[in-house]
Amino acid sequence: MKKDLTEKPHASPGRAPKRNLLLPAYCDFDGSVFEYPGLEPAFRSGRRFYRADERELIPLPYGSVLFSLPGRIPVFCDGSTGRFVPKDAGPCGSQALGASAFLSSAYLRTYLPAFKKLRGAPILPLWAYTALAICRGSFMVPAMRIDDDPRSDPEIHENDRALKGAIRSMKAEYPANRLVGQLALCATEYRCLCARNFFLGRYEAPVPTTPHCNARCLGCLSYQEGAGFRGSQERLNFMPTPEEIAGVVLRHFGAVDAAVASFGQGCEGEPLLRGKDLASAISLVREKTDRGTININTNGSLPDMVKLLINAGLDSIRISINSPTSEYYERYYRMKGYSFADVCRSIDIALEAGIFVSINLFFLPGFTDMESEVESLDGFLDRYPVSMVQARNLNIDPDFYLDNIGFRESASMGIRRLVQKLKRERPGMMIGYYNPPKEKFRKQ
Repeated sequence: MKKDLTEKPHASPGRAPKRNLLLPAYCDFDGSVFEYPGLEPAFRSGRRFYRADERELIPLPYGSVLFSLPGRIPVFCDGSTGRFVPKDAGPCGSQALGASAFLSSAYLRTYLPAFKKLRGAPILPLWAYTALAICRGSFMVPAMRIDDDPRSDPEIHENDRALKGAIRSMKAEYPANRLVGQLALCATEYRCLCARNFFLGRYEAPVPTTPHCNARCLGCLSYQEGAGFRGSQERLNFMPTPEEIAGVVLRHFGAVDAAVASFGQGCEGEPLLRGKDLASAISLVREKTDRGTININTNGSLPDMVKLLINAGLDSIRISINSPTSEYYERYYRMKGYSFADVCRSIDIALEAGIFVSINLFFLPGFTDMESEVESLDGFLDRYPVSMVQARNLNIDPDFYLDNIGFRESASMGIRRLVQKLKRERPGMMIGYYNPPKEKFRKQ
């Protein structure tokens, strides 16, 4: 069960709360959230429980939401013994469920919620579950802001009346462009902040183009079959023409300074499968303007199509991976007709061409930051010196993920320390959350 939050917390974390003021949180079966006196919060990383570290905590970012965890009882820490204690009832005897937070965009979680999974517990829907604590009646989460760009900050999206007017105007301007209609659906029904920005004339415009895909990702947001849970939104059900695609991109570039237009969205499949049509659309755009950054978010499965798009005028590419370790990658993506070697070849082609190359790395505490994965990531970045790592929370039930990728746990260094390590050892590489415009590309 999800609970919306309307109270704005302080903008900065301030001092860490004193341990004796920090209390664990849990939910009842109605979704209300309570504190549990007499015990301390516990965090989880991978399969392991940890005593809550106050230094990891910040006030719950505005626009975040709370979730109960069905079929999972909370695990707390007994401060006097250091032992981890599952509690299936609150202090007054009411049944207890685990509590968690889903963070606003641009925030990276550093720990998972600690819970004990009960027999028959359902697979959790596709959200990124974050540990939750309470201090003086305010919610706290182990997290860090990873990107200062405000493009998806909830504060700038409390404008439904202006959005509806902008959608009406855009539809009147482009009555035959089906892609405009799709983006209107995304902006309203799915509340896609990127789609909202397109109509409001700012930042990055999403450009979904295909219903087809050549992977069966465990955490696919737009298509799930037989997994025991639904995707987060319906997938695009048509293929816009190169002219429709170019029309949306040109409209955005003409209205926005330092604009970005990106193929490859959560409501579609793999855009490289339409590589020839996308190349035609890029050519149509570049025949008319040099403004704007044309980007593709992709699994990188088709190196020849990557080369074709670069030759047509692609400015940047973001290739998503859950892991630089091939076996973990393959078990998550469940590819159809391509290999991890093809993904690496696409990165090579983009680096050789000199365009801006990002890796969209899905972070899961206790997996991404464990010793073996950090070592693999170091080797990967040595081999492929990309321009940027985009640090994104992996939206998935953590146990479903770890069970299905053949997880072999090793000691973890902590998400915050991993980010600090990357910044310290690779100062020429950007670390963030969003696709930057070319005006902000950093030279390596």
